[in-house]
Amino acid sequence: MTATDVEPVTVTDTAEAVQPLSSAPPLPSRATANYSLFVLTIVVLFTVLDRQVLALMIEPLKRDFQISDTQAALLIGAAFSLTYAIAGLPIARLADSRNRRNLVAICIAFWSLATIACGMAQSYVQIFIARLCVGIGEAGYGPATWSIVADSYPREKVAFGTSTLAIGAAVGTGLALFLGGSVLHFVQDLPSVALPFGILIRPWQWAFIVVGLPGLLWAAVVLTTREPARRGLIDGKKQSVPVAAVAKWMGGEWRAYLAVIGGICMKYLMSVGPVQWLPTMFFREFGWSLPQIGLILGAITLIVSPVSMILGAKISERWTRQGRSDANIRVMLFGLLAAVPVTAVMPLLPTPTLILSVYAASIFISTLGIGPSIAAFQLITPNPMRAQVSSVSQFSTNVLAFAIGPLIVALFTDYLFKDPSQLRYSMALSTAILGPLAILCVWQGIRPYARAYERACREFLE
Repeated sequence: MTATDVEPVTVTDTAEAVQPLSSAPPLPSRATANYSLFVLTIVVLFTVLDRQVLALMIEPLKRDFQISDTQAALLIGAAFSLTYAIAGLPIARLADSRNRRNLVAICIAFWSLATIACGMAQSYVQIFIARLCVGIGEAGYGPATWSIVADSYPREKVAFGTSTLAIGAAVGTGLALFLGGSVLHFVQDLPSVALPFGILIRPWQWAFIVVGLPGLLWAAVVLTTREPARRGLIDGKKQSVPVAAVAKWMGGEWRAYLAVIGGICMKYLMSVGPVQWLPTMFFREFGWSLPQIGLILGAITLIVSPVSMILGAKISERWTRQGRSDANIRVMLFGLLAAVPVTAVMPLLPTPTLILSVYAASIFISTLGIGPSIAAFQLITPNPMRAQVSSVSQFSTNVLAFAIGPLIVALFTDYLFKDPSQLRYSMALSTAILGPLAILCVWQGIRPYARAYERACREFLE
């Protein structure tokens, strides 16, 4: 299967069918929408920063807490994802019916405190519990944030909004590596700091405290934004929709949602493991210091990802204006087709320079479709269901992909290759297995998604 096998799908209904209905509430002013988008993008930056900084701390964490690769992978993924899954749907239901802005502010304050707690943990169990709390806090930001953005911009601009949010995620990932590397470089020769009540802060733990404190301040900034009027209603009325009704709606469009939400999940499942373990691979394979690895990988991510995400949003917007109802999912598919082979080959290359060059290419290609993929399921979902459907997506990516992705690599290393020095082969193997499944998942839903998009244009009040 190649990109040329997928024929363009265009909107076939009348022009009247795709125009916003006159009874829809007005959009916020451009200035108001852009200010909210800026603030929420920084929220996304903090959530990824708080979550990803742990990837750079694996080796000192293993040394001080005496744990295995598998235990470290559980800490990176499952410890965070377990409570994320439990809290996700209840918080999403609040986002579908209550003030979304206030909910985001509460969530960022809670997970920032939990991140600071990671910096004060005295054992593996304690840092595991703190990571559980990070998961609770972060469970609510995505559904509420994506819903706010979908209500702040016209249909063809939603991919721009979600791509901008994704830039926050990419910058957060880069800063987690960059800032983590900087903090490690600064404190690596310092002694541990003893605090009252038997708390001993090890040098590497300061990274958690440094990235957690600003989130508390930003929670107050979130309260300066405005809650937009809800759009995308079928009958023009705001209502609380039960879970059964959401499940029925998604069941009726199951191939479209499988392509978008399932495709996002499989993409992250494919890529998260190698990305999370890449700093450790450089440490083991080439003897690089963790500060050096963090600074370089962080800089690459900070430079490459925003450019790619803006390009992906622009491509989606252009195709949508041309009448292609499958524009968002098409960008997602083409990015996957190119990203899978590049990501699989990356860890097998012989020199650090080659690996870093291909890593930059992999990041650029794989992030093209992030914004359009989020916009895709927002646009085919009625407003009273958007946060709950978003929680399904977050469950898929954060519970399945982020928990299982790093674990698959660790299990290959510990039980298949049985040698920590073979980490690069575990990373390549996981991508080679999961990548084709991700492509197939998205490809099967191209036309069903186009039909769902056309239905939304006819029925939703936008």
